[in-house]
Amino acid sequence: MAQLSEVFGVSPNQVLSYVERNNIDEKFQRFLGTGNHIVVYGASKQGKTALVSRYLPYDENVVVRLTPNTNISDVYASILRQLGIEIEIGSESENSISSSATVGIKAKAKLLLFGEGEANASAKLEAGDKQKKISKTIPFNLAVAQDISELLHTINFDKKVILENFHYLDEEKQRELAFDLRTFQETGIIFVILGVWRKKDKLRNFCTDLTDRVDDIPVEPWVEPDFRKVIRKGSQELNISISESVISRIISNSFGSIGVLQELLRECCAAAGVTETCTGDGRHLADDSYADAALSKKCDDYRENHQQDLELLASGNVTHSKDKEKVPLHLPYYLVRVIAQKGYDGIIGGLSRADITDSIKAMHHRPEDVRPSDMSNLLHNLSSLQFKKKINPPLIDYDKGKRMLFAIDSTFFYFLKNSNLAQFEEELPSPME
Repeated sequence: MAQLSEVFGVSPNQVLSYVERNNIDEKFQRFLGTGNHIVVYGASKQGKTALVSRYLPYDENVVVRLTPNTNISDVYASILRQLGIEIEIGSESENSISSSATVGIKAKAKLLLFGEGEANASAKLEAGDKQKKISKTIPFNLAVAQDISELLHTINFDKKVILENFHYLDEEKQRELAFDLRTFQETGIIFVILGVWRKKDKLRNFCTDLTDRVDDIPVEPWVEPDFRKVIRKGSQELNISISESVISRIISNSFGSIGVLQELLRECCAAAGVTETCTGDGRHLADDSYADAALSKKCDDYRENHQQDLELLASGNVTHSKDKEKVPLHLPYYLVRVIAQKGYDGIIGGLSRADITDSIKAMHHRPEDVRPSDMSNLLHNLSSLQFKKKINPPLIDYDKGKRMLFAIDSTFFYFLKNSNLAQFEEELPSPME
């Protein structure tokens, strides 16, 4: 008997309503055998983790969850620690300002050896092995991909390295890791990278040598037939049926987001009193009030969360003028106002830098002082600002190549479509008061 939370909803665990999409799941399984790195990308809550963990169980592979504060050496240290390799840091010549691949971090790795000097990354030892184990210390550079690869081959590493939240790294660290990925691919160490963005070939743009060494998989778009498969499979697990009227309302209010759909289905079932698999002949959910309750609940949830997130974003970093007597520019505040003014229809396809700049200047208290460099500082540091403000997952991301701002939290569209944005903008606390 399945519990509702095991069937529908957003969960760190695989839900029972997961459906395979031929153009996504088959491609991912095929890419696992190519010897290339795999990049899985798309908006938040669109099924990236669900896809990867279905075919690469996280407890059987190495998973590193990245943050804006993560350095490349931190990634490699985490990989080694998870494999039981003891690391002794010697001298560190890392410049705190630079993330260059020339940085050197001298270290020693202590490996467990078995029998005839064979190393093993597994923590499971047979009784006989325990009597034979010895250790060996190997010097290496924690900042050099070649050294890390050699260590992994020493222990016969045959897992995949999964990097979550690649988008949190700043651009220079992403570029550095992209160059390292060539070395790893050439030596047979395969990474699976998950990130919140909507542009193909992100890593190849950093390192053209990754051409033919990286396979990209976008998890979007989700189309209505996919949603209906999810609903059918989940309904079978719970022994329920849902009327076409309720289904249509849920799908139309999901805005192409599997995360929103899953949450609406969970709330709809909860409103109908379905908390686990129904017995006997099951239940038929035909009352539109169940959909109404689900839509109202998620609207309240997303409104509260995203209003708070936008207020935090609006209070962000302050750009000062050389003239200390002038009021700071407060550009994050004006960016949030632009988003509120543009709304769902304005941001669904992305906002251009030119449009954002013009809109900010049109209402700014010091329009003549808003320089291109100020706009660059604002837009290029949005990922870091959102992390500092604990906005997780991030709501928006700026694509430097396209010079476009995109919403990357799929639930954000639901908020924009179902909220009184004029009232929100009016009540948004002004940093100048």
